[in-house]
Amino acid sequence: KHKEQLDNALKAIKETQKKRSKLEQDVQIENDHMAKIKVRLTAVKTNKEYSAILAEVDAAKQKISALEDEELSIMEILEKEEKKIPDIQNGYKKEEQEFQEFKKQKEAEIARINQDLEARRKKRAEIAKPIEAQWLGLYDKLIKHRGEQVVVLLKEGVCRGCFQQIRPQMAIEIRTGEKVHQCSHCNRILYWVPEPETETAVPK
Repeated sequence: KHKEQLDNALKAIKETQKKRSKLEQDVQIENDHMAKIKVRLTAVKTNKEYSAILAEVDAAKQKISALEDEELSIMEILEKEEKKIPDIQNGYKKEEQEFQEFKKQKEAEIARINQDLEARRKKRAEIAKPIEAQWLGLYDKLIKHRGEQVVVLLKEGVCRGCFQQIRPQMAIEIRTGEKVHQCSHCNRILYWVPEPETETAVPK
């Protein structure tokens, strides 16, 4: 926003300077024209010719006066526009400085995240080495569809991913741990952890 304001202000000043330059050229042209008219006065032979040339001089003077008035008006506008520039420039410089600091912080944060991500990729690759390709592929596929929690606990016959009841036969097979099973409802990979037996009080 500040950059746009600054660009617009500088553009307005440039356009105004062009107008002023054009007016100065027009004034110079009229002055040259009037000087040529006055030279012709020396060659006048009749009062009629003399009066006509004086009228032409007066017309040139009026045109010059109008151009100079317009030039003064342009100069006032130019002065006002130029006075705005320092404040706009200061605002722009302040915003630019804050932005550069913000950018520097974010770039450092991105570098740190990338470094951490690379370390995690290496760690994941090490962990994934002993895993069969088919299960690793299944895991990656589930991650895309289900998010982070794709290997979930089976507890009391219930999948802790979707909280649906699992068939008793599948629950028994999961407890044996002989092969990988997926929940028939959400396709998450299920595992089972034996619960510690609770001691029962023996009556005396």
